[in-house]
Amino acid sequence: MPSLFRVLLRWCLRGYIVYLLLCLLILMPALNIMTPRLVKDNLDRALSSELILFNPFTLTLEARGVTIREAEGHVPLGFESLKINLSLESLWDAGVVLDAFIIRQLDIHVLRDTTGQFHFADLVSEEEQAAQESPGAVPGITIHDLLIEAHTIRYTDETRSGPYTTAQSDFRVRTANLTTVPDRESNGDLVVTGDGGGLLRWSGDLEIAAGSSRGRISVENIDLTPAWRYEAESLPFVLHSARFNAVLNYTVDWNDDLQATLSDSELRLTKMDISPADGEAFPNTAVQLEELRVTGIAANLAEQSVDMTVFTVDGLHLSGFDEGGSPSLLAMFDMGQDSIEDGDGDGQQEIGAQAASATQTGDAASDSDSSDDDSPWRVGLKRLTLQNSAIAWHTDYLSPEVLTLSPISLEVSDINWPANTGSPYRLALTVNALSTLDLSGQVNIGNGDGDASVALSRWPLPWLNPIVEEQARAHIDRGEFSMESTIALADFAPLSVGAALKIQDFGTVLDETGEEAFSFEAMTVDGIAVDVPGQSLAIENFELQAPSGSLHIQEDGVINVNGIVRGGTAGEEDSGDGNGDSAGETPAKQSSEEDAPWRVQLANFHLREGRLDFADASLPLHFKTLIDGIEADIADIDTASEKPLRMEFKGSVDGYAPVVILGSGKPLADQRDGELRFTFRGMDIATMSPYSGTYAGYTLDSGTLSLDLRYALDGQTLNGDNRIVISQMELGEPVESELAIDAPLKLGIALLTDSEGIIDLSVPISGNIDSPDFSLGPIIGRAIKNIIVKAVTAPFSLLAGLVGSDDDLENIPFAVGSSALDGEGQRALDALGTALTERPQLQLRIAGGTSLQSDTAALREARLREALGREGIDAAMIDARSDAFLEALTVRYRALSLVSETDGEEGSEDSVVAPETMWQAVVDQTLLPAGALQDLATARAAAAKRELVTVGGVDPARIAISYDAELNKNGVQMIVDS
Repeated sequence: MPSLFRVLLRWCLRGYIVYLLLCLLILMPALNIMTPRLVKDNLDRALSSELILFNPFTLTLEARGVTIREAEGHVPLGFESLKINLSLESLWDAGVVLDAFIIRQLDIHVLRDTTGQFHFADLVSEEEQAAQESPGAVPGITIHDLLIEAHTIRYTDETRSGPYTTAQSDFRVRTANLTTVPDRESNGDLVVTGDGGGLLRWSGDLEIAAGSSRGRISVENIDLTPAWRYEAESLPFVLHSARFNAVLNYTVDWNDDLQATLSDSELRLTKMDISPADGEAFPNTAVQLEELRVTGIAANLAEQSVDMTVFTVDGLHLSGFDEGGSPSLLAMFDMGQDSIEDGDGDGQQEIGAQAASATQTGDAASDSDSSDDDSPWRVGLKRLTLQNSAIAWHTDYLSPEVLTLSPISLEVSDINWPANTGSPYRLALTVNALSTLDLSGQVNIGNGDGDASVALSRWPLPWLNPIVEEQARAHIDRGEFSMESTIALADFAPLSVGAALKIQDFGTVLDETGEEAFSFEAMTVDGIAVDVPGQSLAIENFELQAPSGSLHIQEDGVINVNGIVRGGTAGEEDSGDGNGDSAGETPAKQSSEEDAPWRVQLANFHLREGRLDFADASLPLHFKTLIDGIEADIADIDTASEKPLRMEFKGSVDGYAPVVILGSGKPLADQRDGELRFTFRGMDIATMSPYSGTYAGYTLDSGTLSLDLRYALDGQTLNGDNRIVISQMELGEPVESELAIDAPLKLGIALLTDSEGIIDLSVPISGNIDSPDFSLGPIIGRAIKNIIVKAVTAPFSLLAGLVGSDDDLENIPFAVGSSALDGEGQRALDALGTALTERPQLQLRIAGGTSLQSDTAALREARLREALGREGIDAAMIDARSDAFLEALTVRYRALSLVSETDGEEGSEDSVVAPETMWQAVVDQTLLPAGALQDLATARAAAAKRELVTVGGVDPARIAISYDAELNKNGVQMIVDS
């Protein structure tokens, strides 16, 4: 038995020696000689190496300084050393067992040439590709110690400009007991240093045969710019910097259905800086991020769930602009654009289309998501935080051009999808270091139900000037807006709104003149309630403090605020879109909106310490006045109520003349009615000289004006009872004006002014307010003018009305040939005297008159009677036809040269003539002294004056008498003068 053992040992030693000799003398030279040939024959590549060794004692194959070179000179692969150690376990274990597989200083260079082909494309045949697509069973391999240390893994793409190249250095993979044998697991770690210094680490267990793995993947400070550089030509933005970090604790099973989980994982994106590729087309546009961190990530592929603890965005800085309502940031990330044309204008014109494309993409994604509602993913996030962030936005709609929102903070908690509860949120930001916005509440992101509380403070209203100046020829000079509001949401839209707002120190300036048009110290609106479904707006209190406005009429007659609202011509405004419907609405839609109007309610309106500066430079004499101390109260405004509203307005003209306006009514009801009363007291009319000079032809030296104007509206009919009281008015110098009233104004004033120097007018007016010709001012003006014209054209009717007389006070009758007043004349003169006492400014001229026919005959008869009386024939004898009378009459008759014509027979003394005929003939031939008729007229005028002075008490200096030869009447005519 011992000899057999020695024999076996001897043969083993001999075999081992042969094995060593074969390895040293045949295998090793063959490896160094045949390997390059095999590579050349099979791969068409040149392989060079420093040395290829096989250690027969440890069963280790080692290659040093290996390089593979392609025909074009490209070196795709090289390494400093390769060590493969075959384990004796392969003799009894399943599959091939390696004690070690170690590669050091590995260099890999993957090249894509200008044709788009990879350098290894010729090595992969269609048969091999088909075999890869349908792989067979995985061979059993176990590697106890796997170590791959790569110096550089490089990728070059010559289809990209540059060409594009990136490299990962210090790549290290180490795994213990890596195996494809079923029911065995391996563990190890992997370390990769990326281009830019980042690290990729993996540690864990891997069961290839079982198709499962668990472990931890750590990504540390990976530079993302190489990935951007690869697609830079097709990307509309430039990634200047970005670092990515991640910690993923995972399990994965791909043996049957893919199963995967994450737990306690974290993602971080830091130092990101992005700008547009075309800075000229998209100026002032950039995205900068200090850090984005997601912690506490837990995901389960089988359960389709993702949970996160905190999502934090820190130091996000956005800048951009909008053109046509489209943000430049959307265009900067629009992956659908191939390129951006040079030129600022061209690029900006494309923004709208690009933004629309992005929106459509989002809508399509939303539709796609809705189709997967059968198995939706569940996502949960405990807290979302945005902090230390800012937005710099360039806009043409606001001034200043750049709005800087900084700092911005946002916090949202309990975010879940599908959502079943509301998520509380709070947003706070500051605008241009002046205005602050605070938004808080909760919202269900699934159905959009929730609420919001909004607080905006100190928003400078001049920032709105670009919008205001598009609509008006004025701009906001100053003012700050603040608001607090609570909003109830349904489907992300406001359901109801409660608010209070305030504007402080507001002022507007007219562009053309530079003068302030309107201002106020404060406007406060409290108790705002909006019911959107109910289409109602209710306001509890609206208060305007110290409003001040200017209404100036310029020399050309144009009002300073006239044309303040911009707009096209009538044709442009009416043209619309060519179909006659405003804003493209159909008549049916417009009718529907009219059928359901919004209801507006205002419980109380208060105006305090108001001021109106009025000036008129269109007059020959410029006019200026000030209405201040204005106080106004209006209550119960309701567009849908029949309850009348109440109004009270108080103020003063030039600081001392009070103005009061009281009213109530239903101006917004279908059947409009109401009452309005204007009261002005003690306004100095001397300040109104510009208007009196223009329209009356005289300035005003002194006097006061009081108005009591009452109007009643019944449906469309407005009735007014205007009382105008002017006291102690004194006219000044005449003024040349083409617009002056064509009437003797001084006379009209004298007729209207009573004994106390007061003009008290009642001016009733009426009109249809729906008539296009209705205008209250001209109606009142015409009524006053009619009163004055009527007074000066029929002054004695006015005077008779003063004393309630029906007599004709203008014409006083006298008996024929007499200057004595009868009872009728005395009564008329008594009434006239009383009226003149009531109108002390009137002067009276009495024009005496006579009738050429009747008064001449009467005077001749009286003169004949006087002559007969001197002959002893008195009136009784004349009336009795006494013989003495008849004898004297006959003598006078026969002495007339007309006797022959009267007798009929010439020379007949015995012919008889009737006494009446002789009397009339003698009267007709009686001669009157010169001026007899004038004397009678003057006597009549004197008699009338005497009656007015002695009985009526009229100052004789106010009355003058005269003779009017053309006044052919038995009486006197009264003529008034001022």
